[in-house]
Amino acid sequence: MLRATLHEQEIRLIIGVPGDGDLVVNGVAPLHAIEDRCLYFINHDVASPVREALAVRHGCIVIAPHGSAIARGLGSCCVLEAARPRAAFTSVLAFIRDEHRQSPWVEARSISPTAIISPLAVVEGHVEIGDSVVIEPFCTIGPDVAIGRDSVLRAGVRVYPRVSIGTGAVIGANAVIGSEGFGFVRDEAGNKRRIPHLGGVMIGNSVEIGALAVVQQGTMTPTVIEDHVKIDDNVEIGHNARVGRGASVTGGVVVGGSAVIEADAWIGMNSSIRDGRRVGVRALVGMDVSVQDDLSDEIVARAPRPDVRARPDDDDRASIGFAGRAKPIPWTS
Repeated sequence: MLRATLHEQEIRLIIGVPGDGDLVVNGVAPLHAIEDRCLYFINHDVASPVREALAVRHGCIVIAPHGSAIARGLGSCCVLEAARPRAAFTSVLAFIRDEHRQSPWVEARSISPTAIISPLAVVEGHVEIGDSVVIEPFCTIGPDVAIGRDSVLRAGVRVYPRVSIGTGAVIGANAVIGSEGFGFVRDEAGNKRRIPHLGGVMIGNSVEIGALAVVQQGTMTPTVIEDHVKIDDNVEIGHNARVGRGASVTGGVVVGGSAVIEADAWIGMNSSIRDGRRVGVRALVGMDVSVQDDLSDEIVARAPRPDVRARPDDDDRASIGFAGRAKPIPWTS
């Protein structure tokens, strides 16, 4: 749950739904993390287990589509109907961000006297930096960042607010941790409006993240990198993803938003994992694989081999690439 105290009348005003009511919620949450006194949104119909879980909760507010039958099965939840629930919920997230309604992760500035911080690094605001941490030149850290003891941030690392890094972690040169996720809704004019990402990033102990890697922060809950994960250079971890303990993610991999890589899985170079998909425990994903469906535990996935042939004797050696040649290579015609 993203903790932020909101009054029902504030929510009604933000999303343009008049009416009475004096509920107070403690935060916002996705439907897979249902708690009492939270705000949720439903864009389409939901599965029966989700509906039943909401029906037994207390003090919740749900933004649902106009005329939806969902409201009749949500128990005591207060249902606010909107034409575009996802866009309305985005407006609430923007209000939380702009009005600084989130509780900070770090309450005060605390830097260990044994930490080694380059004078060419920038460390902003309230941060917690543990014993023997090393922060190299041109890093930019914080505010609202915690870094555990013995961690090393190589030159040029950018750590955005709401990031927690465990002990003994190594973040490679020019990596970016906690950048805003790639998520949008349409505004009333049909233009794309960015969804605020306020969930942060949680990185465990003994994690290594390579140079130029990017870990996006979650929308309402953190993007999570668990203990002993090893991430190579030039990897992107999308918002709300989770990489399980001991997993290995090699160079050039793209992990879509809300995807899950379970413990001790291996993800081969240049592969991609579609948003929301799961790679099972100790699964092996070979190079160049595009994971479009969930993979079970202990499974092996490999990409097709390329079609490799010798160039024909009469091929135009003066051409550049495959295009613009007088006579096509036979299998490209």
